[in-house]
Amino acid sequence: MEKKTIGGFIAALRRANGMTQKELADRLNVSDKTVSRWERDEGAPDLSLIPAIAEIFGVTCDELLRGERRSPAQRGDTETPPESTEKGERERRRLLKSTLAGFKNRSLIAAALAAAGLIAALICNFAFLRGALGFYVGLLFFAAAAVCQIIFTNRALLAVDDDEPDTQEKADFRRRVVAVTRNVLAITAGLLGFTAPMAAVGAYLGLSVESQLIFGVLGAAIFLAAFAVVWYFVYAHLIKRGVVVLGEREAEVYRRNHRLKGRCAGILLAVALVTVTAHASLTQQELWIRGTVFDDYESFGAFMEQDVPDTFYGQEPPSDVYEIVSPEGDAQYVDVYGNEISKEEYDRRQEELYRREIRAEDGKVLFTYLDRNGDVVRVNYSVENGSALPITVYTRQDVRAADEKTGYVNAAFIALYVLEAAATLAVYWFKKSRMEE
Repeated sequence: MEKKTIGGFIAALRRANGMTQKELADRLNVSDKTVSRWERDEGAPDLSLIPAIAEIFGVTCDELLRGERRSPAQRGDTETPPESTEKGERERRRLLKSTLAGFKNRSLIAAALAAAGLIAALICNFAFLRGALGFYVGLLFFAAAAVCQIIFTNRALLAVDDDEPDTQEKADFRRRVVAVTRNVLAITAGLLGFTAPMAAVGAYLGLSVESQLIFGVLGAAIFLAAFAVVWYFVYAHLIKRGVVVLGEREAEVYRRNHRLKGRCAGILLAVALVTVTAHASLTQQELWIRGTVFDDYESFGAFMEQDVPDTFYGQEPPSDVYEIVSPEGDAQYVDVYGNEISKEEYDRRQEELYRREIRAEDGKVLFTYLDRNGDVVRVNYSVENGSALPITVYTRQDVRAADEKTGYVNAAFIALYVLEAAATLAVYWFKKSRMEE
């Protein structure tokens, strides 16, 4: 009954116990086709199934891995000779490599899902001008990628979660699985951050290519920084739970590195909070906008009564009277119901439409003017001691000039954020290299 492969040994044990492939498959919660593939040596059981198969047939895990039973003399020995487990160890290492390769292949599926989310989001943004929709479509893909990766990771870790003693090969396997998982989740977080600015645009708007690149890169950097902070605690938890096992030297380096990361993160967070506060304060439009100040009502009224069209919206205020000009040049005036009215009535109603009043605290009218200047966006004044002077008027040119200055401030602060992060990373890597010497 001795066989030299796991598959042949399983087939011999199954037949010796009078079991069919279907019965063995049902007990292991796999398909009979899977058992058939094992027995033909076209595949091998997951490491997590080895203890269960060994228990079913009353053999040891080492015997199952070696593909043969140990002799009675070997079973009676208190210490197994090295040559009796050499083949089992080789088979165990082979299964570990096979499981790790399968895990990496499945992780590529998760990474591909994240990439598909980015492509879908960009298509919605650029092709259909639906930036917000693109973000949420991409979010579904990113969530699916993260969930799949976590499932693949749990499956890979369960493959070595058996009663056998931990070995260096198992520890290396777990570390590689955790490293691959970290990389895939980091890619997913970065792509999520790249598409996050799309959520800020309107339902039927999209970001331009230039804006997508600028804000997307900034968003990716922010999300990756947040992921690094989260992973800092997750990795510490994995070590505490024994999922990741470090050697004595590695453990000491990790502890020192852990403290160094905490200090650098704390310093960066404190500096970033100060910078964000300054950024928010220095990008207020009121700080940069410069309007026109009027010290008398007459000049203010003359400025406001200029017949300047609204260049932004391109439309007049809603009116209940209309002027209709015939092809011959004759003018006719009608109300909203189509009734003809006189030119005087038309002018009177138009004046009422544009008339504005500045009133004192007691309701007394201080000044009346016509608001016909469509370039004006805001009028500021404060009534004190029966006067509203001075009056400040802000036009669209003033707003554009202020926005331009604010854009320069934003660019300067973005560069400052990058410099702060780069400086912190440089200090961290310098101290880390000194620590590992």
